[in-house]
Amino acid sequence: MEVVTEILESNLVSAIIALIGVIISLKWSTGETTKRMEQALKVYESELNRKVYVSSKRADMEFEVFQSLSKNCGEILQLMQRLYPDKLSTFQINYAEKTDLNELALKIRDLEIGINNSRAFISSEIISLYSELLKNAETFFVDADKHNLCWDDSKEDHIKKTELRDVAYQSRKSFEQNWINVSEQVKKYLRGAE
Repeated sequence: MEVVTEILESNLVSAIIALIGVIISLKWSTGETTKRMEQALKVYESELNRKVYVSSKRADMEFEVFQSLSKNCGEILQLMQRLYPDKLSTFQINYAEKTDLNELALKIRDLEIGINNSRAFISSEIISLYSELLKNAETFFVDADKHNLCWDDSKEDHIKKTELRDVAYQSRKSFEQNWINVSEQVKKYLRGAE
């Protein structure tokens, strides 16, 4: 019986030692796993913070680009409206003190440079809308230049000059409407990016 008790006690001691070993091993194993998970979590958080930073910087750059392009378009429209204002007679338009077309040409060039410089920061769809707006501005410039170069010495020349003025005015209205459309598309794009 003593032998049986010794065997049982030794088996019990062995089992307890084994159980303690398993518990220690389990704690050590879960401790290592926890450490690895914490390290992985820190790496993930730092990567996420970097992506959020990059994303916010990109959004800031897009906003600045859109603000700059919008400012250029506003200045162009203002010059167009000074050249061909609403509700003036033909005589007032033809003989009023006008903005120089060279100033308009410089603003159109600034818009073109702004569009080309922003290609890396905004989508190609928005770039194509601004490019279309640029074409409208260039068309207006050509129409306004034709109107300014036309003499109105005879009745036929006066009629032709009036027609050219109307064409330039319609080009201005087209630019204005397209600018409103582009602005709406940019608003939708910015809301979608949020």
